Amino acid sequence: MTAHDLIAESAEGVLTLTLNRPERLNALSDDMLDGLVEQLRTVEQDTVAVIIRGAGRAFCSGHDLKHAAAQGPLNTVSARAVAQRMQRVAHAMRECRVPIITQVHGYAIGGGAEIALSGDIVIVAEECVFQFTEASVGRVVTNGFTNLLPKTVGPVRAKSLLLMGRPLSGAEAASWGLVTEAVPGAGLELAVDSAVQVLGEQSAWAVGAAKNLVNRGLQASFEATIDLEIGAAIEAELGADAESGAQSFART
Repeated sequence: MTAHDLIAESAEGVLTLTLNRPERLNALSDDMLDGLVEQLRTVEQDTVAVIIRGAGRAFCSGHDLKHAAAQGPLNTVSARAVAQRMQRVAHAMRECRVPIITQVHGYAIGGGAEIALSGDIVIVAEECVFQFTEASVGRVVTNGFTNLLPKTVGPVRAKSLLLMGRPLSGAEAASWGLVTEAVPGAGLELAVDSAVQVLGEQSAWAVGAAKNLVNRGLQASFEATIDLEIGAAIEAELGADAESGAQSFART
């Protein structure tokens, strides 16, 4: 990763990852993607939250197509490597036990939209713009979004986003249930800080378990989900957080 493409800062139990190529609207480079994976796979388990945000005027404008063009034509092997590099980010975000907050302003385009909407908590500026532009440049969406988008917004709306590249404002994304919260741009950081505060008041183990159960349950049958919940419930009841929580409640 080049020196400052991705800035990682830890403070007060929060890891903040800033996409830092503002001169390119934070276009994704291979090194930036690899840096995200490295940071997410090594995050400390006592971290309250990970925040992913963009420097400058945008969250992320997607893959750096100017760089890709300079690399020349791909073959089967190199094309697979390009797709797999992006998919590793999706897996790292999904598998990280710490909740990930994406803080979205300006534009979140293509791969940038995929990363933004892969957050566990997605807090956006009302005026920000999401757009899946892959079809316009002869590419396809990755990060499992052909599976996740229809489940979230329905197949008709999903197709308008993926087939036609329909732009979607932050306010619209909230009304579609695609993001957690849309706020005026001036209040974006405050909204993220409030979410971090709430997360810090929860059991870190329970938050991580709930994230894992939701992610696995999306791909499981109802019966399999029940079994997953029973296993997690047993582990929770035997854990220190449940015991201290019960004692605290008893004293009220």
